[in-house]
Amino acid sequence: MEKTTCVMALGYFDSVHIGHKKVIAEARAVAEKLGVKTGVFTFGGDLAARFHKTGGMVFTLAEREKLLAAAGADFVYAAACDEAFLSLDKSEFLAFLLKKFDVRAFVCGFDYTFGKGGAGDAAFLRDFAEEKNIAVKIVPEMRSEGVKVSTTEIKKRLAAGDVEGANALLGNPYFVTGSVVKERGVGHKIGFPTVNLYPAAEKFPLKNAVYGGHAYVNGVRYLAIVNYGARPTFGLSAPLTEAHLIGFDGDLYGEQIAVYFDFFLREIKKFNGVDELKKQLETDTQRTKEHDKIRTER
Repeated sequence: MEKTTCVMALGYFDSVHIGHKKVIAEARAVAEKLGVKTGVFTFGGDLAARFHKTGGMVFTLAEREKLLAAAGADFVYAAACDEAFLSLDKSEFLAFLLKKFDVRAFVCGFDYTFGKGGAGDAAFLRDFAEEKNIAVKIVPEMRSEGVKVSTTEIKKRLAAGDVEGANALLGNPYFVTGSVVKERGVGHKIGFPTVNLYPAAEKFPLKNAVYGGHAYVNGVRYLAIVNYGARPTFGLSAPLTEAHLIGFDGDLYGEQIAVYFDFFLREIKKFNGVDELKKQLETDTQRTKEHDKIRTER
């Protein structure tokens, strides 16, 4: 089987933030000069959970593949997050990639590590590649308002409900994708129908709260009030993404949809009945429209 000739961007790219996008952009620039494909190496599973750290990925593999393609990747290679692959030492890891692909250049971030125990680093990559006449480009640290752009910082902001802060580092709105499921239909009865989906189990949990956001249905953008998490008014504790699409009227059961989170609206609270809830949702609707108006006027 003929190997794909490419420039390979190396990383985990678990959040595809603005620093990751810079790595891919640099890889694409080199690839275009050489007239070859832009490839991205990542892992298909949750590395943090694999090493018993705080688990959860900002974006699932399927979500990352779409984001990476939008950032400039021609193809994505997702390695198995298993004992066999993770036991490869730093030289074996690079030898594996060279056996699988015709790599003309490697591009990675300044703090990229690889191989068993993360023993390989950018300096080792450069030395290894130099012996094989393969170019290496190292992308320096990226900072935003004095803070290092990192998945760790993004997770910290998501856990606090600061989606605007997280979005600034992501370079695009945080989102959850899933298949729309049928729930109790309470929203429809009070004039605020919702589309409901359960986040993938491997997703890093956002703070349980109510957010202003948006979603696309058949290419049309709808503003949304999004309840992420429990629903104490109805005694329900299972986490759910429950979005009221403002102005949308239709049935999306079984369809795949992405719900985007734009800003924090309020904490989740228990209401004294549906009338009080309905009044709050009317306020939420107005605030979401006002926030979007300000955004479009910037």
